Amino acid sequence: MSYTVMNPQPTGLQPNETAVTLDIGDLVAVQATCGIEANTGNPSIVAGARVINADGTDKLDAVGQPITSGLSHVTNATEIAAAGSMAAVQKCVLMALLGESTAPLWQDAIHATILQNASIRTNLASAAHAGPVNAGSLL
Repeated sequence: MSYTVMNPQPTGLQPNETAVTLDIGDLVAVQATCGIEANTGNPSIVAGARVINADGTDKLDAVGQPITSGLSHVTNATEIAAAGSMAAVQKCVLMALLGESTAPLWQDAIHATILQNASIRTNLASAAHAGPVNAGSLL
């Protein structure tokens, strides 16, 4: 898997979004915002991805819904040190949304499902199944 940052960026992006082209040809806009988790005081990262058209508008599935994904992560000093910096943790969150490697973080089996669910690639694959179901042909 891989991606390329689009240059130039589409004009229809939302504030703080960056658009990329996935190796499978789909265009995706990603963004992240950092805050402070209220209960622990640790940094939190909330990130989102959406499949876009060439002009930056939402690409819709067969039922007219945007194809999106998101991930919220609370980090800590130990994880930041393991990654090398807060920017490295932020990049790992964005990589998770793009379905890319998040090394050195989250390489264990516990995180595999979380990473798969966060990946916009999973949502793209699921979008192929969106739409009415012909119940009569199934029963």
